[in-house]
Amino acid sequence: MDIYFGILVLGIGIGMSLSPVLPNPFDFIVTFVFIGIGFFFFLTAKKFITKPRLGVVKFGLKRKGRKLKTLIVLSINLIILLILYIIRFTNPELNLEFPGYIDGLILGLLFITAPVCFAAYFIQYPRFYLYGILVGISFFLSDLFSIFIPEPFDTLIVFSLISGLIIIMGAILLIKFIRKYPLHKEEMT
Repeated sequence: MDIYFGILVLGIGIGMSLSPVLPNPFDFIVTFVFIGIGFFFFLTAKKFITKPRLGVVKFGLKRKGRKLKTLIVLSINLIILLILYIIRFTNPELNLEFPGYIDGLILGLLFITAPVCFAAYFIQYPRFYLYGILVGISFFLSDLFSIFIPEPFDTLIVFSLISGLIIIMGAILLIKFIRKYPLHKEEMT
């Protein structure tokens, strides 16, 4: 899951970096290609690494309740964010700009960190708190990097570093998992 999320963040960063260079909708296509690559990796790892070692997990009533709560909270969050987004762009005289580089920080924390942290809480996945904060502040860091590094490289560097960190953490956890749960010889044939 960590590696998938890191690939997703990398795809978003590359898509945002290419938006000044590529015409619409190609910058979005790049992002969705990375989402596809990450999802393919996630499903392949689940099938060939997790499932043979642990089997299929059937969630109990308590876990299913948590999944439902997660879905409800994230849906409400999404609706609120969509309303804010629509209000911001349909009402030009309403100025929601913040001073300096705070705009990227507030939008990143509101649109990325909050939903990811809600999900982390409900699915009991503590590392996602860190990931949510890292990705949420990446917009702010990208704005700060633009002082020294020209666009689109500022966004590309920030998102590459953050996604690289997430992917490395995920790879370390994957290696630990494979060492902790090795395949038995009869399962390899």
